[in-house]
Amino acid sequence: MKNNYDKKFSIAHPDASEDDNFFLECFENSSEQYRNEIYDIYFGTSFLHRDVSYGDTMGVQASPGQYRNLLKIQEKYGIPISLTLNEMNRPIEMIRPDIVKEFVSFIKKYYDDGVRSCTISHTHLMRLGVLQEAFPDMNWKNTVNHRITTTQEFVDYVNLGYTTLQLDRNYNRNLNELKRTKKEADRLGVKTCLLINEGCMPECPFKTEHDCWQGGKELRNLGKSYWEVIPYTCNTWRGTHAVKEVHNPRAGTDIMIHSKEDWDDFADIVDIFKFSGRLTSHGAGDNLVAKLGYWFDMWKDPEKQDQYPWPTTHMFEVSSFKDVYENNLTPLHMWFSWTSIGKNYPIITDIDEIKKHTANHFWNTKDAIALTKTLKNCKNQCYNCHKCDDLFETGKIDSIIPPKG
Repeated sequence: MKNNYDKKFSIAHPDASEDDNFFLECFENSSEQYRNEIYDIYFGTSFLHRDVSYGDTMGVQASPGQYRNLLKIQEKYGIPISLTLNEMNRPIEMIRPDIVKEFVSFIKKYYDDGVRSCTISHTHLMRLGVLQEAFPDMNWKNTVNHRITTTQEFVDYVNLGYTTLQLDRNYNRNLNELKRTKKEADRLGVKTCLLINEGCMPECPFKTEHDCWQGGKELRNLGKSYWEVIPYTCNTWRGTHAVKEVHNPRAGTDIMIHSKEDWDDFADIVDIFKFSGRLTSHGAGDNLVAKLGYWFDMWKDPEKQDQYPWPTTHMFEVSSFKDVYENNLTPLHMWFSWTSIGKNYPIITDIDEIKKHTANHFWNTKDAIALTKTLKNCKNQCYNCHKCDDLFETGKIDSIIPPKG
């Protein structure tokens, strides 16, 4: 029987550079149902040549040991692993015949290991057709950083040879266009993949720099992310409401899903949902070391009791999205995040207790639920709407980038 959660999620191999076995141990200690819900696991790598290099946007790559463990997961659990080469600095040298030949040999090593899925951003290389000819069984993905936002763009990228089309996060706020795109996807026999959690502001004017600089050698040598080094980008305004304890959805383009009926609106027309997370790392003291699952964070800092009348911190845990969906643990979108859990925070796993604690959550209020309905088709035209501003009492803000000066 078909449902809207099995084989539905594409997850990242996170930054776990200190321990090759970290992700494997988490994965194997997770519930069987959680593993059933995974469509694939994507990981970064780089092609290095004397004249050119080409790799992944985030600059986070699986070590040889981590790659071997990913192959074990693929073999044991039948979950595909997905090679990721989505760097947005796409060298012109990559279409030189001698480098094309070496790049084909590079991909062949993974293909011979059984890898049948690859994200590749180099559209000119895809247009040559040599990759599709050399690896006929490969599932070719574009990158979300291509920023496909319309059905016409979707069709254009299909014609380049991509077989799984990763859609821009703007579709999270444009359900009507998503319906049109899905209709074409079915006609053309390709799959859709939608990124559902992303902290970057809508239509971010710094997005190109994010994508081009993060994977560069300068930041890799520093061991820091773009956002740690480059000030005054889209993260200068996050709109956290101290009383409501949630972020204003204007600050990002995450999917906003209140109930399982809302989830079905998207899941019925999306083949795969993608979680970001390759820059995520977790320390050895965190409870996430033990397993992967879903956490709902009602974080209230005990050290700020004098400033805010907050009770102790609560963390809610379930072992699979099936638990979230079938028990309708609203608001559903609050479960879609990696969470680093402090060892002293109480974790509640009983479903009835979770419902009791979350019943009065901000996103379960009448006005907040109404906003999640609006966000399905708002197209991020915030300057002409201000419904988020009204609910979060920020005043009418045309842009979350403050005026210069």
